[in-house]
Amino acid sequence: MTRLPAGSDARWRAEFRQAQYERALIGIQGDLLGGPAVEVFRASPKQPAPQAWTPDYAVEWFHDLGPEEQALRLAADPQTPFARTTRAKLTAEDLAALLAAAANWLRVGQAVRITGAPLTFDGSDERRVGRTGVIWRLCSTVFADHVYVNLDLIGAERSEKVVFVELRDVAPID
Repeated sequence: MTRLPAGSDARWRAEFRQAQYERALIGIQGDLLGGPAVEVFRASPKQPAPQAWTPDYAVEWFHDLGPEEQALRLAADPQTPFARTTRAKLTAEDLAALLAAAANWLRVGQAVRITGAPLTFDGSDERRVGRTGVIWRLCSTVFADHVYVNLDLIGAERSEKVVFVELRDVAPID
């Protein structure tokens, strides 16, 4: 830990990981026959029942279209996606307003809750809605509207989950 400069984000992340480890560790059980020691951890809290979340945009599935409409789409664009969403892309003005509104609370270590997500085929992003965590890392100006969030462990999870989330999908927890 001393190799990392004081006050740096890397040092904060290392100290956070160590604090999480120490909080979960119950003890270390030595083996009587000289085998490796076993670390015993507390179970993570169970996941609360997810709140009902409905996206505020619609998704149009390609396979739900009629054959004529599918043929027209494929003729116009051979790379037609399997689904189209009406989730609006942020304009430059919207992005500037979002970053200005988040300037008061957006920092590494801030506790946040995921409040929305884009729809995905496997549903992995939608399952994150309602999860809590901390801002793990801020992105460069290229992805200024995204952050990395280290999710709190729940249930039987043992390894940390750091997810890449849009800034409009997170809200600070006071």
